[in-house]
Amino acid sequence: MADFPITERIPSDLATLLERFFDVARQDIDSMRAALDNADFDELVRLGHTVKGTGSGYGFKAMGPIGHSIEQAALARDPEGVLQGVDTLRHYLDTVQVEFED
Repeated sequence: MADFPITERIPSDLATLLERFFDVARQDIDSMRAALDNADFDELVRLGHTVKGTGSGYGFKAMGPIGHSIEQAALARDPEGVLQGVDTLRHYLDTVQVEFED
């Protein structure tokens, strides 16, 4: 697992959106676990891609590679790889430190 916590610098105008962002990201983790339980790799590809784009869009740069790893593992139909990526995402969300840019 990557070294966490890490600090992400987020534009200050996104501060009011972060609670919702983290709530949705944690819901995505639940959706990924359900998709993994059902071997729904197409849904896992979609969710991994979403994590990659959404996280990067909000300034959470480390989410890009995590989402990419989930997406690639799902494309390869690799449940262990998906699970590792999901666990990394959960740990990242639990430990990331946010600093606001002016």
